[in-house]
Amino acid sequence: MSFNNIKQKLSEFSIDETTDPSININEQLKEIERNIGNQLPSDYKDFLKEYGGCYLESKKTTDEIEYDVCYKPLEKDPWMEEDDETQLLEGFYGLTSNHDSIQKAIDTYSDRLPRNIIPIASSAGGNEICIDIENEKILFWDHELSHPDKDFSLIANSF
Repeated sequence: MSFNNIKQKLSEFSIDETTDPSININEQLKEIERNIGNQLPSDYKDFLKEYGGCYLESKKTTDEIEYDVCYKPLEKDPWMEEDDETQLLEGFYGLTSNHDSIQKAIDTYSDRLPRNIIPIASSAGGNEICIDIENEKILFWDHELSHPDKDFSLIANSF
């Protein structure tokens, strides 16, 4: 998916950006890539440059009803009930100097995730949405499972 398609899709939401204006975005991205020893996918880098860390809200929200922001994964994760079709998206990590930082998330989970998989967003219950930087697939990580082959469910084939 091109970044223009991503921007078009994001126009369906209200976006609360949490980027730290004092951070040099290009330098921060280079530092993250040095730390992970690999390049981030270009669409994801463009997303970080444009939106940084952010929380999405449905534009359908009214005073009476608040709609969650959800995604429909290609594979159901262990937390989804049989009749569930979507999973909750809480927020994207970004280029900040606080707990919402993508670098902080990478550091936090570096001992539990393979080196090629980094957390990019939070999901319900302390689970993470990750990107496999080698094949660009988006994955759901169940932080409570301990078997490496079963910890991930496929959300999408690309960002």
